[in-house]
Amino acid sequence: MIHGSLDPATRRGPSTTEDAARRSFGHCGAALGAASGRVAVPLYAAGQPIRRERGRTGVTRSQLHPLRAVVGAVCLLLSACTVGAADEKQAHPVFDVPVEQQPRQALLATQAARTARFTQSLTFTSPDGDTVQTSTGRVDFPGGRAAGSIAWTLAEGLPEEAKDALLGTRLGAGRSPAGVRVAVEPDTIRLRAGEAGYWLSYAGASAAFGGDDAIDVLRGAESAFGGTLLETVSGVQDVKESPAGDGGRTYRAKLTAFNALRMFSKDLRAELTSDIDPNGTATPVTLGLSADAEGRITRAEADLSALLDRKDSALAGTTGLRAVLTLGGFGASEPAMPAPSERTLDAKKATTAVGEVAEGACADLTTGTRILDMVVSVPCAGPHEARVYAHEAFGARYPGDRKAKRMARAACDEAYGSAPAAWTAEGAKKDHYWYTWPGEGRWGVGAEPVVTCYVLTR
Repeated sequence: MIHGSLDPATRRGPSTTEDAARRSFGHCGAALGAASGRVAVPLYAAGQPIRRERGRTGVTRSQLHPLRAVVGAVCLLLSACTVGAADEKQAHPVFDVPVEQQPRQALLATQAARTARFTQSLTFTSPDGDTVQTSTGRVDFPGGRAAGSIAWTLAEGLPEEAKDALLGTRLGAGRSPAGVRVAVEPDTIRLRAGEAGYWLSYAGASAAFGGDDAIDVLRGAESAFGGTLLETVSGVQDVKESPAGDGGRTYRAKLTAFNALRMFSKDLRAELTSDIDPNGTATPVTLGLSADAEGRITRAEADLSALLDRKDSALAGTTGLRAVLTLGGFGASEPAMPAPSERTLDAKKATTAVGEVAEGACADLTTGTRILDMVVSVPCAGPHEARVYAHEAFGARYPGDRKAKRMARAACDEAYGSAPAAWTAEGAKKDHYWYTWPGEGRWGVGAEPVVTCYVLTR
């Protein structure tokens, strides 16, 4: 385990503050001398149309009278057939299939609209108030593209541990930005975090970047923009239907915890519930859907509070969890993808472990991977969040958590005094530095254990 905290110890004496656990890496701050194509929608026909052959028949004047009754009868018969065919009602692609299939057919009808605008709110309720994640944007269903944003509004007084679990941890002070922009294409996910002046482009699976599915979850299976209730619709059970006043339908259905958890990243799923049995039904979730007269989904809402069954979670104080998704603007404008002129960095080249950043080099601290020691290597000549001023190697044997922290601090304290002044002077706080070191599980894995020392520039 890796530890981290703001450590207000001085160079002349030991730290008296409590050490706070921080996921997989230790990171601390210290002060010197001071405190520190369309989808096919099946149609079910109720009958076959009647086909008729028409032709011309020549008759003489003398033949006309004897045939008058026969012609009248034929005309009457043809008229009756014509009226019957006109009255034949075509089956609705969504509402005329069995009710258990209608939510899935409504999803297909939504995708067949080609494009749509969406907004989803995910509300975590606690005694401290509501913490809300809002996702909004536009999606191109057949093209596999989407562009939008994700923003967090945190409740005042929300525990730090809960903030870390929701937003993700990162090096230095605070945590990942509360707002990111996202652009999804069939083979690429681009992320622009906080005030970054560039997009990070992730091609392929994020496992290649050590990110589990924190990046992959941004792309959905039913919609290019992931993490929405559309991902759950195909797994509904026990569907109940009601007519709506606009010619549409409303539905109430059940989801298993496994299907509901498809909306979340792997690490957040682990904080919510321990019931992830693919066949389990012990934690039912209620899903509501509204469809317009065309059968397209216009609203989805789910009470996800039943997922909050972990008592030892960072979110143990959360008492309610609710998602609401609205869709509209079907078939209108395409998603507004990043312009070619906007700066884009290849994440495979730009993201790296902070221990791999050269001494004197600079980095930004948000990668979107939710991995503590991953950073974006950027030129020091431009805006940057941190500057590395030293790496110090440790011995091969793990000395224990407390001693490892003391060794890391002592090494960075000494290195601060001998580092080039131009590097340390960049610190936003004078004589204040940060450091990170491997925990026991990663001590010496792949290379000798190293403490990394850096200053935050803003």
